[in-house]
Amino acid sequence: MKRASVLAGAALVLVVILVVFLGPYAWIVASSFKPQFEIFRDLNPISWATFIPANPTIANFVHLFVNRGVGRALINSAIVSSCQVGGTLLLCAMAAYGLTRIRFRGANFVFGVVLMTFLLPIESLMVPLYMHVANLGLQDTLPGVFIPWIASPFGLFMLRQAFEDLPRELDEAATIDGAGHFRIFWSVVLPNVRTTLATLALVTFLFSWNAFLWPLVVIASPRNQVIQLAIAQSVSIGQLPNWGETFAGATIATVPLIVLFLFLQRYFVRGIALTGVKG
Repeated sequence: MKRASVLAGAALVLVVILVVFLGPYAWIVASSFKPQFEIFRDLNPISWATFIPANPTIANFVHLFVNRGVGRALINSAIVSSCQVGGTLLLCAMAAYGLTRIRFRGANFVFGVVLMTFLLPIESLMVPLYMHVANLGLQDTLPGVFIPWIASPFGLFMLRQAFEDLPRELDEAATIDGAGHFRIFWSVVLPNVRTTLATLALVTFLFSWNAFLWPLVVIASPRNQVIQLAIAQSVSIGQLPNWGETFAGATIATVPLIVLFLFLQRYFVRGIALTGVKG
């Protein structure tokens, strides 16, 4: 009886959590298929019509793709996020290998200095980053959006922890067979940290895809806008926001994230669980 009560209580807690997290998102998705007046009409009182559109329409989505350039913005975001993921994985993996497999004086100091950059708020970096990007001629370009964020302290921390957990006997065996550092890095180390690499890839993609402040600063032309900026444009200054278009844009922007998480969720959970086990 006691066990049944515990299970019932746990199930109730899970249901509450599910409603709290999925309820607002379900309302956003449902509202994206409604005209503006139906969104407000079905909001109060809350009923099944709040979460299930009675007469669904795709007019909001059509307007976004035809008039707001959301299609090109999606492509730009995909390019930026993919390049940032690839660059972060490569740079952080090489740095983690150097800090764990190539012993040199001051390695821990270097690692500590890199981690200290976590203390810097992103707003404080905007002006110097913008000046560097402008001097390199990358202003209002897609590379200018992702290049400054490839060097990730979080990514270095995750991969360094994963590399430290690998037995050194693997390196020694490869060295006896004549392998150099590149061969050990590519054929021995990386295949054994696939879980952490997948976790870092997912986290980096989420960060890049959802970025708004930095793209807003560095991007000026509509053709280079990312999805978050395109969604923000649906809210016109001095006018009542078209919430149907805003919700439709939010729905479009979350679909790639949901699909990616469903494919990588097992790696994500396992990678987060393993991170920091050994310091």
